[in-house]
Amino acid sequence: MRTIGIKSLLLVLLFFCSSSAGPLSERVVLVAEHNGLKKLFICRPDGRDLQRLSKEPGHQMQPAYSPALERFFYVRPILARHQICSVDTRGKDFQLEVDLKAEALYPSVSPDGKKLLFSTDMWGPLELCEMDLDSRELKRLTYDGGINTRAEYSPDGKFVLFLSRRSGLTEVYRLELENDALTKLTESPFAHGAPNWSPSGKRFVATVGHPPKRRSVLFEKDLETDKLRTLVPEQQGLVSPCYSVDGSLILFIDDGVLYTYDPSDSKAALFPLRGRLVPEEAIWVPFPLP
Repeated sequence: MRTIGIKSLLLVLLFFCSSSAGPLSERVVLVAEHNGLKKLFICRPDGRDLQRLSKEPGHQMQPAYSPALERFFYVRPILARHQICSVDTRGKDFQLEVDLKAEALYPSVSPDGKKLLFSTDMWGPLELCEMDLDSRELKRLTYDGGINTRAEYSPDGKFVLFLSRRSGLTEVYRLELENDALTKLTESPFAHGAPNWSPSGKRFVATVGHPPKRRSVLFEKDLETDKLRTLVPEQQGLVSPCYSVDGSLILFIDDGVLYTYDPSDSKAALFPLRGRLVPEEAIWVPFPLP
């Protein structure tokens, strides 16, 4: 039998690590309370290597990630308002990205890393705003006078998915950035939670409330067929749904516990989170190899 040299073996291992997703090339980032403050934590998809993402003081919440920039963006409260900050993948190189005399919430970075999307009340109620990360020029995207939040760029950067309360109820909308075409994607007598695009951009996942016991349902909508599918029926504290990097799993939080859901077999499983953290938000992101 022909033996493989150490150098060849290392090249083979490097090829497999770099050409497939998994614990090495993905991370789960979550928000959890630590010593009375909301902090960002990061771990592998198998729950290993759990650690604080950033050592910056104060609260940290509403995380977003830009693969193009290899930076994490998040919100921090300061002086009765919120700023948007960013750090690199090591939790270092802190930068203050948005500091307005108004609120700046729910960041999302365009796929090319050139634009930052967020909600702000600088024009009254929360509206969507897009900022050029080079020129820092601001562009207002919504003008309806409602409350517009939880916006997220589509994987191709052509659309924005967001929540809007325009008629007393919070529904999911889609905005086409090229022509400002607006489409209402949900219709329910109850409020919806934050939507998340599938990696293909053909579906999204979100939650919808089911009163009177403050329970929620996790559902997925196919944007090509316009069909809704219930994934997880009524749960007490179901929030923060998010697709895995390849779209095969959905991460969500139910009553402070992190789960993954496999749509192919309709089963939920406990996420193997090490430690005693109680997550409030979570995202699953691609991550650069060392």
